[in-house]
Amino acid sequence: MQEKIMIYVIRHGQTDWNKEFKIQGRIDIPLNEVGIQQAKEAGKMIEGKKFDAVFCSPLTRTKQTCFYAYGDDENIIYDARIQERDFGKQEGLRRDEVDFVAYWTEGTQENADCGETITQMTQRVVSFLEELKANYKDKDVLLVSHGGVIMIMQAYFYGPPKDGNYLNYLVTNASVTTFDFND
Repeated sequence: MQEKIMIYVIRHGQTDWNKEFKIQGRIDIPLNEVGIQQAKEAGKMIEGKKFDAVFCSPLTRTKQTCFYAYGDDENIIYDARIQERDFGKQEGLRRDEVDFVAYWTEGTQENADCGETITQMTQRVVSFLEELKANYKDKDVLLVSHGGVIMIMQAYFYGPPKDGNYLNYLVTNASVTTFDFND
């Protein structure tokens, strides 16, 4: 019998830094009013769905998105493996102040200023996905996470971007992306 895991991933709603094209990374920025409305809209897309587990990044913007989209639940699991990439010294800068594309292109960002590399981020996200695969067979799982994590997940399920640029997999704020594991 084939076992399947359905994964629903909501990217956090808009923050002021998203609006200003600033690199957030691990800086803990809350949702703005638009982001709150986006999270409520994302909630309509999962309304009535029963989840066997709910995971959320521990950053405020994802916690708020989870609250407005899913609700308050003491069983939500906060997991640092699905938090945004650490951009090191680049956090807080606008995307046009750095070579942002290079930070998301495989093999071009292996330097100390960048913080976490794509390879390092991929290792932690894949660790999380493999744990889901082992422990949540025939389950529906909700994740509330970040654009960078969702890009890595897309590369995991569909293969890395042909040109190496992970920004090709970027999704909009408060979007709902689905993946399924089939054994």
